[in-house]
Amino acid sequence: MNWVYALAAVMLCLAPLALAMPEPAPLDQVLELLLRTGDVPNLVATVILETRLYDTVSEVVVFTLASIGVRWIFSGEPSQRRIRGLQDAPSVVLCQLGSTVCALVAVELALRGHLSPGGGFAAGVSGGTAIGLLLISGSVRLADRLYQRYRADLWEKAAVVAFLLVALLSLEGLVPWGSGSFGTIDSGGWIPLLNVLVAVKVTLGSWAMVQLLVRYRGLL
Repeated sequence: MNWVYALAAVMLCLAPLALAMPEPAPLDQVLELLLRTGDVPNLVATVILETRLYDTVSEVVVFTLASIGVRWIFSGEPSQRRIRGLQDAPSVVLCQLGSTVCALVAVELALRGHLSPGGGFAAGVSGGTAIGLLLISGSVRLADRLYQRYRADLWEKAAVVAFLLVALLSLEGLVPWGSGSFGTIDSGGWIPLLNVLVAVKVTLGSWAMVQLLVRYRGLL
């Protein structure tokens, strides 16, 4: 009987392939619809934070669960007594310079990601890279003190909650008051704010995971 169940499962999976797909709309109409929906030049931002916002919410939740999982894995392990970083001055200077550039790029992508190529996830990756370069350059203790002092873990959780609330407002069709005209930073409804919140969440989440990996597994 197992082969009968297997055959039925295969037929069930292949059944949608026999259905006729609807004719796709002309590309210019699709682009025009996206442009009217998001009211921002970057149509990818409209797709991610407007028409497929459910998917983006799921991605943020998955990233949050990954960050929580890293904390849980290392919760009962002893931390490294000595963490070695780069020693030669040229490498340290290059890492610090690269970290500064990545931080500036992160801010640019977060604030203007809906106007040009970029967005919250790209900004978060750039911000996480900036922190990773600082850790490599020998600033592990300083980064750990800053993380503990300013309670970056609480800001990360606050960014997640704020993102979910703003996403709910967007899904309910509520439009923020005072949105700017097309092509300005404050245009696009909730899209600019969602971009910033995603950037904060990804940056702080990356910081938390990299900080824990360095603390419990060492750097070099």
